[in-house]
Amino acid sequence: MRIKTPKIDYSLLLSITVLLVISLTFIYTASSTKAMEAFGDDTFFLQRQMLRILFGFGVLLVIMRIDYHKLLDFSPIIFWVSLTLLIVLLVAPEEWTVRGTRRWLNISGFRFQPSEIAKFALILMYARVLSLPDVDMRRFVDSVLPQLLLTGVVCSLIILEPDMGTTLMVFMICIFMLFVAGAKLWHLATVIAVGLLGAAVTLAFVPYQRTRLLDFWHSYTGKGEIGWQIKQSLISLGNGGITGIGLGGSRQKMHWLPDPFTDFIGSIIGEELGLLGTLFLLFLFIVIIFRGFRIALAAPDREGQLLAAGITIAISLYAFMNIAVITHLAPTTGIPIPFVSYGGSSLVMNLFGVGILMNINHHGSSKRRSPARGIKNSRSISKKVLYGL
Repeated sequence: MRIKTPKIDYSLLLSITVLLVISLTFIYTASSTKAMEAFGDDTFFLQRQMLRILFGFGVLLVIMRIDYHKLLDFSPIIFWVSLTLLIVLLVAPEEWTVRGTRRWLNISGFRFQPSEIAKFALILMYARVLSLPDVDMRRFVDSVLPQLLLTGVVCSLIILEPDMGTTLMVFMICIFMLFVAGAKLWHLATVIAVGLLGAAVTLAFVPYQRTRLLDFWHSYTGKGEIGWQIKQSLISLGNGGITGIGLGGSRQKMHWLPDPFTDFIGSIIGEELGLLGTLFLLFLFIVIIFRGFRIALAAPDREGQLLAAGITIAISLYAFMNIAVITHLAPTTGIPIPFVSYGGSSLVMNLFGVGILMNINHHGSSKRRSPARGIKNSRSISKKVLYGL
């Protein structure tokens, strides 16, 4: 069913728009030097990001007009496509490897991260399956375990890239969705314990991730120094003080802070706009989180509630994890700040998620739907979930 006049949450849309304006502003100021040196055009990265934003907004406008129940009906297909892309990534040509990792598929010059698609595919699957009327979240084997199997497969493929940061985020998003759906706390505690054990085993086979975690720990215990990237990030934030040193005035972007317009763009914002600018950035994400959960609470059915909650959790986790990294409250993960960091996959998929939130908001203001359609035999849920039926 097409919606001709969707109801728009203007607070949410305005917050996203302001974040995108901030993104373009600071991608230019943080990348202009590198762009000029590498390509002879100080707007090279800015132009590319503008195109991605236009495409992402187009996705948002299309998705907000499509009934989210239709997307949920296609969630098994979306999930299996994302799983296939993750598998293809592991056998991709060597030239697709960046800094020793395989995270991007490169098709005719178009690069994207399958893990971003897989993240939202899992959110859609969780919302669809956990809303089935015969799913009893108090029963671990019939209701919780099948979702964990799907999560385990996705996380295993992502960690083989290797990408520990995204794996952790996907795992946490799924745990939060299970919590929102009503899973027992001791079930979740057990799953988290198993996940931590799996992470420990993984660290034994991924030396650079283990070294990064140990360096972080040693920097707090006094047995080692803070890593170069984090040190430059803290210097950048310190330079900014309360009000910042002025737009375009960052010194750390001049070959001191690596990736100043991607994962560490927040440090440049803090340097040029100061603590006040950083707090304003946090305020925008708080508005997004508040509106997202309000949409979830007002959703007309359980599917919409879980879907809106999952999308909101995904955006908020990424935002606060990035801020934790640049302030040395968490190890470096390579997690971008949503809507702000340079890059296409995360941006487009997050705008895809906002489009879904807008659609759920529209349905929340209209007549409530009947309870979600579901599978009648709860003992067949695990088998049917795995086959996407």
